[in-house]
Amino acid sequence: MNLSARFFALFLFIVGFVLMLGVGYKASTDSNLAVRRGAVVFAPPVPAGGLLFVSLESALPQEGAFSRTTLVIDDVITPVLAGRILALPDRALARVMLNTVGGDVQSAIAIANRLRAAKAHTHVSAGARCFSACALVYQGGVTRSADREALFLLHYAVQTADDPERAHIGSIWGTVALIEAMIDLGLDAEIYDQMPGFGDWLLTASQARSLGLVQHIGPRDEAGAVQDTASVRAWTGSGQS
Repeated sequence: MNLSARFFALFLFIVGFVLMLGVGYKASTDSNLAVRRGAVVFAPPVPAGGLLFVSLESALPQEGAFSRTTLVIDDVITPVLAGRILALPDRALARVMLNTVGGDVQSAIAIANRLRAAKAHTHVSAGARCFSACALVYQGGVTRSADREALFLLHYAVQTADDPERAHIGSIWGTVALIEAMIDLGLDAEIYDQMPGFGDWLLTASQARSLGLVQHIGPRDEAGAVQDTASVRAWTGSGQS
């Protein structure tokens, strides 16, 4: 898709999104986005404070051990998490395991760009979930693998605010930022036509590969990663594997 066609698709997407949100808002009995055709709008949970503020640096192995280490992101994506990950050296981001329902879009964009710069290998294991903004973080990997039983999910961004109109506008631009970032990282601009307007787009690893999100289905070592002997959780330091 050439640049002019991409801008035209973006224009149609924004117009359609505004119209759909308007219809959804009028049909809703509260300030949340409406539910249409039985599909429930997915919103990431609010993180319960505490764990996200544990020192990441103290949990990481010393220099020289990173070649055997995988960074595990298995909680809500937040600005705090993004700040900690952005401060890590490339060697700490060589291999990243994901199992999260998503979170803040701007934080996900920052993490994805950092992983791409570090030439990371991202992986979603069997039974793990990579939902919403997690899919963008996953796409930051130069090498991207997933076990066959992994699950992915895409949907429009959900913005909450006391003012419903402000929440609707935030959802529009959050969704545009999410999709544009995925296109910048290599996803085809046709995603504008494929992304469903309401509800959740649940994808198997095979479906995510046909979309261009997943590169390799199978164990991560088959995709060229060195076998890991240790895992470090991104903020607790627990969970040796």
